[in-house]
Amino acid sequence: MNTKNLIAILFVAALATSCTVAKQTARMEDPTSYINTVTIADLEVSEQSITFTYTPSKAVVNGGRNNVIKTAVAEALRKAGDYDVLVGLQYTTKENSFGKIQVINVKGYPAKYKNFHSLPDSIWEKTPLFNPSKKSAFKNSFSLFNK
Repeated sequence: MNTKNLIAILFVAALATSCTVAKQTARMEDPTSYINTVTIADLEVSEQSITFTYTPSKAVVNGGRNNVIKTAVAEALRKAGDYDVLVGLQYTTKENSFGKIQVINVKGYPAKYKNFHSLPDSIWEKTPLFNPSKKSAFKNSFSLFNK
């Protein structure tokens, strides 16, 4: 065997062995069980509205318009006394020539969530969404119960 044939055979053998392919597949499965829990709470709304002026930092402004609004509301609620939500939110903004908010004024009624509790058993038993044995009334309404 001459050297050229040996090199050609080694080249072909190297090509054939270096092209191995590993194949793997993965599949996501839907959950087979569902847990329905509902917690409700009362909302205690203050009778006094609050007004708050906020000048956002550059970092807050760089987060976008919604970030500035949410941060202003959070600061207003904290300053008003650690409330949870601002009901009836109204706001005005002063923006620079690039559309970035320089100052924002927020106004609304601060409120706190209180008395967290589950739904009464009577609602759990009567509502098809929470009690699959009552599915006949909503047979075609919920795909969850059509399985």
